[in-house]
Amino acid sequence: MPTEMLAGFFYQINRNIDKGILSDAMYYSEIKLIERAANRRGIPLKKLYEQGSRLIELEKEGKKQAQAQIYPLNIHRRKGL
Repeated sequence: MPTEMLAGFFYQINRNIDKGILSDAMYYSEIKLIERAANRRGIPLKKLYEQGSRLIELEKEGKKQAQAQIYPLNIHRRKGL
């Protein structure tokens, strides 16, 4: 699994555990697997979490930009332009 994907997955799982969406049991299964993979790659968990956070924010920004580009097109179509 690419490091970027591992970071995003780690970040999302931690957020969902914090929100109560996922159980603490996820910590012992998924999080421990991610921790082992990060350790093998020499990546501190804090850095992995921060990288995941940045990737999620970039993804959100990309979606907003894409919606902004599509939205004006829909207005013009409705107005018959």
